Amino acid sequence: MFAPYPLAREPRYSRWFAGAVGLLALLGVESVLPPSQVAPHLAAFTMGGMLLAGLLAFLIHVLYFRFNRHNAQCYGEAVEREQQAWWVQHRQKAALVESVLLSASCGCPEDLDGLLDHAKQPPVARETGEGLALRLLQVFGRDAKQREQELATLLALKWGAQRGTDQGLTPSSCYWHGSQAAWRAFVEQMAQCCPDVHLPEYPQTWDGILSLDAIIDQLQGVPDGARVLCAACQSSSPDRASSLPAGEAAVLWLLGTEGDVSFSRGEWFSQADDDLATVAQRAVEQSLLEAPAQICMLFSQSDVPGLATIGWNAKTNVQDANFGALNQLEAMVVQTLAAWYVKQHGVPCSWLASDPHFTLTLGIVRPHESGS
Repeated sequence: MFAPYPLAREPRYSRWFAGAVGLLALLGVESVLPPSQVAPHLAAFTMGGMLLAGLLAFLIHVLYFRFNRHNAQCYGEAVEREQQAWWVQHRQKAALVESVLLSASCGCPEDLDGLLDHAKQPPVARETGEGLALRLLQVFGRDAKQREQELATLLALKWGAQRGTDQGLTPSSCYWHGSQAAWRAFVEQMAQCCPDVHLPEYPQTWDGILSLDAIIDQLQGVPDGARVLCAACQSSSPDRASSLPAGEAAVLWLLGTEGDVSFSRGEWFSQADDDLATVAQRAVEQSLLEAPAQICMLFSQSDVPGLATIGWNAKTNVQDANFGALNQLEAMVVQTLAAWYVKQHGVPCSWLASDPHFTLTLGIVRPHESGS
């Protein structure tokens, strides 16, 4: 992160000593020469000047070396303080207070075991006339826009049933992935089933891991009751050229300072600029672990070479067949699954997915520890 401080070369004392001995030897030779061959005063003045100049050069070199080493030490201490402060900030977290995930393969945390059971058959994709798709049976819209609005209504109903009707909530921020029409459908349904939940007319746009990073910043030093709402609805259009059926899902997080599980900031990998193994190791260090979590929730990332070599168990729990192609919703889905796993088993769970801005994002969800 920081370039090393340029170090000056240490004085070569043996050479300086040899030079001084040589000058003294010349002075000794001059002292025994006949006066007719050398002017005594001129020789003494010349040799004395050379000794003083050599001594001065030696002192300057030593002082420069000592000052350089002192500056290097101060620089190293400043870098260490800066790195420690960076890690403190980089390891900040947000607690997941409530979550909802709706798809063709799951509708509650109890469905997680089925998603991780390789003997269980995934949901069957349906032919839509435009290609294969995994669809929720409760959603009947014909196009993606209509389906996303119905997904938003279904998400509000599910969340409202979880919350009850006597819990007031005004989130400090709301993030939404989906159309404005779907957001309006979500807000209207929430107003009916949970009138004490107050949502803005226009939410902030969910921007992948950059939004999660900003939310964690927002939640530092705020009262325990502070809440940030993140929600998304996506219905992908079928594509016969795709190897996966089109998927659809709705996700909701209510984030705060205290909860059962914690989301870290995560790390991002850009294929043109980063080394994947280094990024993966930094994600492990970010979560204060010595090794990657044994379980990893993910979608396949065929365009990321070397993924199998980082030790993140990137083959066992691939969710492509359960959810289909979700594009920009991948990360929220796998983070939710990881959070459910952590809540059920009490151990860290890693995740990796694509992102709107980066080749890959990855992180580790951990059991929440108060004050961590």
